[in-house]
Amino acid sequence: MSIDETPEREDRIAPPAPPPLIVGVSATSGSPAALRWGLSEARLRGLPLVALRAYSVPSPAGTVRPTPSRASDAADIRREAALSELEAHVAAAIGDDLRPGEISLRVERGTRRSALLRASWSASLLVVDAPRRRSIGSSPIFASSLVQRAGCPVVVMPPHGPEHV
Repeated sequence: MSIDETPEREDRIAPPAPPPLIVGVSATSGSPAALRWGLSEARLRGLPLVALRAYSVPSPAGTVRPTPSRASDAADIRREAALSELEAHVAAAIGDDLRPGEISLRVERGTRRSALLRASWSASLLVVDAPRRRSIGSSPIFASSLVQRAGCPVVVMPPHGPEHV
């Protein structure tokens, strides 16, 4: 054996999984355009896909501190309801095009802004629907704040498809 030779290593370390593409799914619209585009982009880039929904648990009226058992029961109920709604929105948007295990569903307690911003720091890309505009003069403050504060690139889907241009 010469000095320049090194033994080959059998124990190679697998590269880490790439950060996921995360789609923020609205509780009101279901974000079908964001889900469809996100799925297509995740497939193109070979990224895992996560559909994310935020939920909140209001404190019972008239109490300053709810009892721990009531608070945890309410949180569990809200979490399960949010997860069921998210699953229904994903199925409605993607339909038969979804392969088993292709999308992970995740619900997080908090505001939609805080949940999406937290998730953005461990994502490759964040995809959200454009805010619904009530009038021509209104500004999309929510989407703008995500773009400015997120830890990854943000794609904001247009409010209408190409047929509306």
